[in-house]
This record gives sequence, C-alpha cells and structure tokens, in this order.
Amino acid sequence: MATPLLPPELAESTASLAAKFISHQRVVSAKARIGLFYQNPTATELFRKVSDFGEKLRTKSEAGIKPSEQEFSQFDELRRDVINNPLCKGFLEAREELDSMLRAVNQYLCLAIEKGEVPPAEEVEKALTQQVSACSCGGHCSDECDGNCDGSCREKGKHCERQG
Repeated sequence: MATPLLPPELAESTASLAAKFISHQRVVSAKARIGLFYQNPTATELFRKVSDFGEKLRTKSEAGIKPSEQEFSQFDELRRDVINNPLCKGFLEAREELDSMLRAVNQYLCLAIEKGEVPPAEEVEKALTQQVSACSCGGHCSDECDGNCDGSCREKGKHCERQG
C-alpha cells in the first residue's frame, strides 16, 4: 500500500484552501474567461497558430538555423493578432492571474517551511518580485545575497540556497 502524499490533517487543510480558491470571484472570473476562449474556434485556432509558429522558430534556432526576417515578421503579426483578439487576450490574462495566485501560495509554503513560521505578506511579495529562479524552494535569496544567488554566499556563511 502506497503512503499518502499528505498526512490527513494537511490534506484536509489543502482541500479547504482549494475549496476557497475555486469559489473566489477572481478564480471564477478567470475560469470563465478561459472557458470563453476554448468555446471559440477562431480564437483557439489563432492561438494554436502562434504557438506552433513560435515552436517552429525555436526549433529552428536550437538547430543553429537563424530564422529569416520574414519569419520574424510573420510571427510578430500573429502575436499582434492574438493580443488584439479579446478572447485570446482574456485567456492569457486569466491564465497569468491564476498562475500568479498559485506562485504566491507556493511562496508562502516554501518560506514557511524554510523559516519554521508563517511569513508576513510583505516578505512573500518581496520574494515574488525578486524572481531569482536559481534559488531553492520559493526562488529567493535573502538580502545578504544582494539578489545574486550564485551559491557563493553560502560559502561566506550567508543565507542563500542553490539547487544544482
């Protein structure tokens, strides 16, 4: 028998948080905008086109082949079309809003685990704005690292964790 991912009391708290999230107006609104996007074949096809074309350019670039100016122009035109489409724009904004909320929850949890106490909102905001992806849980460095998390500060006894 497999061990549950979360102990029952953490699973219960997580379920409670999830229930609050799905009923919150910002989440309901974001999901509605995402739903409208998926119900519109024109918007989804436009989004698919820009995504596929972007992947084509990325693959070409990774193979050492420089995309042509015409290809860049074509991609920029498709991207403008996506941004100018209200359903595509609403989808992108809604997805970013949900992702942002999830990053904040993750940041709270990581800082709490790291510090052994619930962090104040200001500390979470600061850690989120630093966006230092090289650091461990939560993606942040303390002030002692001056935002430069190259791992060297750990050797100096300062607080900075780096993965890899």
